[in-house]
Amino acid sequence: MQNQSRLAGIQYLAMMAVWIIAGLLVNITKLDRHLNYYSAHALVELELLIPVVVILIRNRFEVMRGTRMKRIGIRVILWTILLAVILLPVTNYLNLLSQLFVPNNIVLRIEHYSLLTGTVVWEKPVLLNLIYMAVLPAVVEEYLFRGVMFQCLRSCGLFKTAVITALMFALAHGNLNQFLYAFAVGLFLAYLVEASGSVYASMLAHMCLNSVTVLLVYLGRFLPENMRNMLIEAGNTSVQDLSLVYWIIYGVIAVGCIILAVIVIRTIAKAAERELIYREARKGHGRLKGKEGRVFSVELLVGLLIPTVYIAFTLLGKLIGM
Repeated sequence: MQNQSRLAGIQYLAMMAVWIIAGLLVNITKLDRHLNYYSAHALVELELLIPVVVILIRNRFEVMRGTRMKRIGIRVILWTILLAVILLPVTNYLNLLSQLFVPNNIVLRIEHYSLLTGTVVWEKPVLLNLIYMAVLPAVVEEYLFRGVMFQCLRSCGLFKTAVITALMFALAHGNLNQFLYAFAVGLFLAYLVEASGSVYASMLAHMCLNSVTVLLVYLGRFLPENMRNMLIEAGNTSVQDLSLVYWIIYGVIAVGCIILAVIVIRTIAKAAERELIYREARKGHGRLKGKEGRVFSVELLVGLLIPTVYIAFTLLGKLIGM
């Protein structure tokens, strides 16, 4: 079997190549006109999953023997849900920050497919939206990035593995808006997997983070009309119009939540009876030296370059079109 860190690079390169080619084919054939938001969403997840699974099959799933897919206890589950709640202000702050430069990508995608199909996503059953917006991406993306990629790169040390898998995860979203908060979330989820000893914990946290927006939209329907109007007015407020005081206060809250998240992850390690293992991993113990502990390969660098160039050209195209 080939070097595992190089295998991660090969898998990520294949993933990004399929993602780009599939995107071009969809644009050329105008296939998006025949897809609704849900089928388009599922197609993106398949584009990421299929090339990795094919390579895993060719390598006889050797790398998967060490993948952390074990059951988690009720205490870990509860602490993980709390972690997701704590991370919400962090992700929302970074989301707003990115919107100083680019629009909200999720809103744009929903509006795009709503115009093409003539249907409104939020008029669909809440369970359907939860499955496609929260459950599906959480399971697929965590399996890939905090499961397969994390295991392939783990011999490089926890910190390097967390940073690289977070970068892979963020770039795979293909836009600057999601890149910022996806990178931050990716870091925390990598440490969560190490602390809990299971990728199921990161799947749960990811699922909770994605579910909040969906549930808030539906819960908003039960609010009094005056409160709904206030929320709509707040949602229509431009990010550029937010005051400096708002940014400072929200930034302080976000930093406080980051500190709390670090504490909660350490508590999860205790709850999972992995406190010593987690402490040693944070100190860099267990990192291999030499070829096996090398993070970057040519394949990984090219794989990272593909979405980086795509995002750059997309931003350039929008600037030229302004």
